[in-house]
Amino acid sequence: MDLSQLVQEVVADGDFEARSCGKSVRLEAVGDIFIEKADQQALRSACENIIRNAIRFTPPGTHVEVVLKAESRSDFPQAVLSVRDYGPGVPEEALQQIFQPFFRVKAPPGPRRNYGTGLGLAIALEAIRQHRGTITASNTRPGLEVEIMLPTSAL
Repeated sequence: MDLSQLVQEVVADGDFEARSCGKSVRLEAVGDIFIEKADQQALRSACENIIRNAIRFTPPGTHVEVVLKAESRSDFPQAVLSVRDYGPGVPEEALQQIFQPFFRVKAPPGPRRNYGTGLGLAIALEAIRQHRGTITASNTRPGLEVEIMLPTSAL
């Protein structure tokens, strides 16, 4: 499966949605990256959930950065996809919990905003695990970065 093409399509859709809120999604990708024996729908769902979360939390006038590259880590070729927003980030104690089903970070005081059901990152985690990959989140001040690593094949 062509991961590069899938990510380009998801970024284009996300950018279209983000522009209606005064935001954008930018992609930096190097070369073509292929995943062997991939479930395209599961990986698309994972990418969409992560990018939509980033769009939701990045403030108007900013953008979501999506970077896709190939790396060799531990002598194995890997696809590395990172998605960074410029929002408030996540409390440090919640960084591991955000991948649990139905977990939602408490909203700040003020008008109630819909932050979803708490399933998007759990769905992404399961899809990435099915492909023998990993997913992590870290605060970037400002913002949150979610990084996915997947084993690849090169054509």
